[in-house]
Parts: sequence; C-alpha cells; structure tokens
Amino acid sequence: MTDDSVKIKAMRGVRYAILTTYDGAFFSGWQRQKNAVSVQQTLEDVWKKQTGETIRLTGGSRTDAGVSARGHVSSFRSETSIPEQNIPLFWNAKLPDSIAIRKAIRVEDDFNPRYDALGKEYRYRIMNSRVRPVLFRHLVSHIPGTLDMSAMRQALPFFAGTHSFLSLMDQGSPTKRPVRTIQHLELIEEGSLITLVVRGDGFLYHMVRILAGTLVLIGQGKMLPEQVPKLLESKDRTLAGPTMPPQGLTLERVFFEKTLFGDDCWPYEDERRDKMSSGQ
Repeated sequence: MTDDSVKIKAMRGVRYAILTTYDGAFFSGWQRQKNAVSVQQTLEDVWKKQTGETIRLTGGSRTDAGVSARGHVSSFRSETSIPEQNIPLFWNAKLPDSIAIRKAIRVEDDFNPRYDALGKEYRYRIMNSRVRPVLFRHLVSHIPGTLDMSAMRQALPFFAGTHSFLSLMDQGSPTKRPVRTIQHLELIEEGSLITLVVRGDGFLYHMVRILAGTLVLIGQGKMLPEQVPKLLESKDRTLAGPTMPPQGLTLERVFFEKTLFGDDCWPYEDERRDKMSSGQ
C-alpha cells in the first residue's frame, strides 16, 4: 500500500471521542511504545481484533507509566456501523479488567483532544499512615510520618496563579512554555487519606508529582510555606521536593471549550476559548 493510499484510508469514516478509565499499574504509560504495553496499544489492538479495522488514537494526555486515569479523552476515525452509544460495551467486552471505555460520542472531524483541551484536573493521593496500604496500593503513595496539614495548606496560595514552574519540572521533556496557570488547588483529608486536587491550563513534566513532593516536604517541616515564592522565582528544580511515585497520581478530567462528556466545560475565563470560537 502506497503512502497516498494510507492517507486516503485514514481520512475515511467519522471521528469519535472516547472517555477512558484505566489502572496505570498495568501499563507503561498511555502512548504506544515498541517494547512495553501501553493503553493506546491495548485499545487499538482490541478494536482491530474485534472489527478488523486499524485505527489510530489521538490522546489528550500522555500519562506516564504507573499513572492512572478516571477521565482520559482520546479520539479516532472509524468506518464502524456500531451506534456510538454501543461502542463502550462492544469495546469493553474484550478489554482487560484494567481498562474500560466509559463513553463514546461522535465529534467534529477536526476535533483534537490534545490541542482543543483548555485544562486538566489531576488528583494526587497520599496514604498518611504507619502501615503501608495494600488494597489501594495502585492508587496512593505512602507517607508513614506525621504531616503538618496546616503548613501544607498555607503553601497552596503561593503555588496558585500564573508562574514559571520550571522549579517543578524534571529533565527529560523540554518545553517552550514553562509559564502555566493553576486555577484551583485543594487538600482534602479523609481519615489517613490526603488528596491534592490540582486544576490548571497545562502541566510540565512531573509537575504535579513534584508539587505533591514539595507539599510533603513542607508538611514534614523541612521547608516553610513562605519559601515557595523564592522557589518558583529560582527556577531551580533541586530546591523543590522529590518527585512522588506515579501510583498516587490520577488524571481526573480534561476540560474543553464546550461540554463534551458532561462536567468538562472549562469554567474559567480564557482567551484561548475566544480564539477557538473565532476560528483563529
């Protein structure tokens, strides 16, 4: 098959968006890889086995190995005759227990979940207990010592807003846009479970995990909340806390200009929305 025929075949059919949940402990990240099992590969391979059709998923977030998702969004083009409301049940019938399609809808042909996304919400969960977690070990990180929750909460306003977050980025993924905006930060306590809720217009490599690690450092009394502004101004990764383990991180939602799957319309004023509406 020639390159031109491949391109023509890829343009056939209609575009669908899917909302996916998966347990990151069973995958080496979302994106297809040569020598490891990924979420993308699993979805594409199962679809091929069931329909005989080769699809290529476009993901809205390339989660790392071990990171889970409750609301990952991706899209694909297909010539399937399966009604969109039946696509999840059809696909899930052959998918492993570690992954499931929650919803599928038909979208505009030019929809791209990566470039059309206006924001994301992540949650980082910490089990702050003497005994390590067992039943939920794939979804939490374990910190056995006492944490000063008051000090951790005092630090949150310093991280919120628009900053260069180079201090919270690991090497390995260079970026031309280090300035990001965190619209919402919250720490929720439920017994020994501590959940960090982070909502922003975009995140650097390992940014949420380093943010969680820096808050843990503050909770342990190894850094003061008032030191956060200088940390951000320094743009020095070595001054921040550790990169927390991936299993504590979950991608909760991806936000768009308009509601896609429900409760995912970006609730903040954003000039990017105006550009999308005007076709710029």
